[in-house]
Amino acid sequence: MPKHSPVASVFYVTLGVALVAICSLAIVAQSGRRVRKPELAPVAAPQATPSPTPAEKPKPAFTFILGLDKYGNFSRVPLNTYSGVLRSCAGRLDDSPSVKAEITNRDMSRSAAIQQAKAETEAYVVWLQLHSNTYGGVDEIYGDPNNIYIEYRVFAPTTAKQVTTGSTFPEAYRNRRVRLPTPTSDGDYYLNQAARGAAERILDHFHLHPSNTRP
Repeated sequence: MPKHSPVASVFYVTLGVALVAICSLAIVAQSGRRVRKPELAPVAAPQATPSPTPAEKPKPAFTFILGLDKYGNFSRVPLNTYSGVLRSCAGRLDDSPSVKAEITNRDMSRSAAIQQAKAETEAYVVWLQLHSNTYGGVDEIYGDPNNIYIEYRVFAPTTAKQVTTGSTFPEAYRNRRVRLPTPTSDGDYYLNQAARGAAERILDHFHLHPSNTRP
């Protein structure tokens, strides 16, 4: 085995120490290096969903303005009787989706109904009047709704031409063995039914058949 000189031995030792130092520095450098975090893709902000635009209601094919002569024949009929007749007739007309019914609460004479129709361009005027149902022809009935019947007339817009007329009677809807009570604020039940009957005849005249019928 060849012998190494002292100088060579020192060289090898120094070289080994240098290699160890270099490796240590490399390890320290690797351990101190910061790991770059992956960049996150930006999250898109949620867009507000636009609310659906409500569909416009179709314009009714017919508009009726309802008025009633409150003082033409009677002076002692309760006001709630008049109101019940108007509301019942208008409510029945409104059962048809092709109809819009409006009520005028002021007193409307026949001449006022004609003037109203002449002033309208599209709306028909429905004029209602209460009459005595006594054979003696006495108009003053002291507020008894059992002696009243309803007369109706429909006037065309612009021309005020009378397009239909008729009468309805509470007796046609009355069960003589059963008397149905009516709240005071709503007028008389059977008279209100006669008002609805007048509206049904008007709808039939214009060939308007409501899709939903109230009981």
